[in-house]
Amino acid sequence: MKKTTCSLICSVAGLWFATATDGQADGYFLQIDLASETSDVVVATTRGTFSYGANYSSYEGGWSLGASVTRDFAIENFGTVKIGPSIGTTDERDDFAVGAKLVLERYVPTNFGFVFLLGQYNTIDDDFFTLAQIGNGKGISVDLSAGKSDTYSEQSIAVNYLLGDSPVSLRGGYRFKAREIFLGVSLNTF
Repeated sequence: MKKTTCSLICSVAGLWFATATDGQADGYFLQIDLASETSDVVVATTRGTFSYGANYSSYEGGWSLGASVTRDFAIENFGTVKIGPSIGTTDERDDFAVGAKLVLERYVPTNFGFVFLLGQYNTIDDDFFTLAQIGNGKGISVDLSAGKSDTYSEQSIAVNYLLGDSPVSLRGGYRFKAREIFLGVSLNTF
């Protein structure tokens, strides 16, 4: 099954490589969320047509760590497609697993603010993550997210409050499976 999934991702990536234009936005993103039983750190940056990302999660009974490098393609009237290699490990592994990552994202300005949509799939642990962020264009946004893999499953809601004209937001939310409130901070220059 994983070999078939990887072959499909590589085939689709080949089509995107042949038809897509370069990625658009340079910037960086850092997010730290803390709760009583879990913590998450996400770091991402885009420079030109490449994006680099890493994440660390600790949870009751373990932790996970991952990183990826992707080639980015902007597809007119669609969004951005990112594809590339990934590595990851957990407290249960003796070494790093190697995989492939596919990301689809779209930012849409609206008359009330914006909508940002993100979907990603990583062949390591059959991992997927989705996010819908809706903002009012005045510093307040709401995140709805869901993720699942061979090692976890979670859905959450968060409210973000942008601090003035800075790229810093304070966050607060709820994780439904873990049944816990979390607080966080993010830095976003995209």
